[in-house]
Amino acid sequence: MKPRYKPNMIYFIQPQLNFISGGSLYNLEIVKRLEQEGKGENFFYPLNKSVFGLLEQLSALPSNCILVIDALYLTIPEFNASLKEFLPYAQRIYLMLHHLESLNTYYSTKEKKALWSDEARWLKAMKGIIVPSFQLRNYILSGGIETDKIVVASPGIDPALYLPNIKERSHEQITLISIGTFYRRKGQLELVEMLAQMETKNFKLHLIGDCEEEAYKDKTLALIKRAGIQDAVIVHGRVPQKTMLELLSQSDLYISASTYESYSMSTAEAVAHGLPVLAYVTGAIADWIEDGVNGILIELGKQEQFFMALKKLLTDPNQLNQLRKEAFNRTANLSFNTWEQTYRDFLQVFTY
Repeated sequence: MKPRYKPNMIYFIQPQLNFISGGSLYNLEIVKRLEQEGKGENFFYPLNKSVFGLLEQLSALPSNCILVIDALYLTIPEFNASLKEFLPYAQRIYLMLHHLESLNTYYSTKEKKALWSDEARWLKAMKGIIVPSFQLRNYILSGGIETDKIVVASPGIDPALYLPNIKERSHEQITLISIGTFYRRKGQLELVEMLAQMETKNFKLHLIGDCEEEAYKDKTLALIKRAGIQDAVIVHGRVPQKTMLELLSQSDLYISASTYESYSMSTAEAVAHGLPVLAYVTGAIADWIEDGVNGILIELGKQEQFFMALKKLLTDPNQLNQLRKEAFNRTANLSFNTWEQTYRDFLQVFTY
């Protein structure tokens, strides 16, 4: 009988979520290539199951295999508190760090400090860390994590997204688009609140994304109805890529009201498609957007400035058209990873 598990393999341990996120899409692309090359396999383990069940399964794996663990597990208190139990495996565990809970802006300073203290213990103990951006790398370096154990493997962009489509606007309505999982740090509710306050109603907003937090999405839908802007704000949920491309092509402006991103895959996709962007400065967004040239960047915490910038873009067609023109022109000179490059960068962490 053949052994169930193979030595020298990379086992990518992740939760099977009931929604699609940027992190889960990233994992899918990496695991697909690991399996194609016979270097690794997927290993699903639920977020809500006992940590000791996972440890029991890890004990059955070959002692010389590599373990990549999605750091989303660190958001679960039981898992976060179990570092001691994972130390026997620490020299072959690599964390796939899409998200640091301590960076969410809705926590108090004291809460953030406590969260980072727990996260830092894990980061220091593990063999290596894969992050999606240099911004996240620099943040964890500032917390005392060793340089040599961190590898940046930025997400790839599907070549189909390099289809910038600039057209002269022949109508008064401005088409806005925002893509992201419905969750409070993504800011969909706050964006709808801003639009509900606008005197001008010359806009249509497409909100695209799966749902991570039902209560947050329900609040957003209730506000849309209460404000009477059901015709102006269209909530699509998750859509096929073809539909997303069509909506990007129809749009005048991409908006990210997210207050924390480790990279921001959806914004990168919009930029690759030639759209100007209004966003908070988070993740790698400032790598692609020059404030006032091909988009507008707002400092985190400056919600009133975000509102005023959006109001200006909705009422000043000259400014918006100039941003659109510059965004289109700059797309040809921007460089994003392919998923093949992301995969090669990912593998680099195992050479240290």
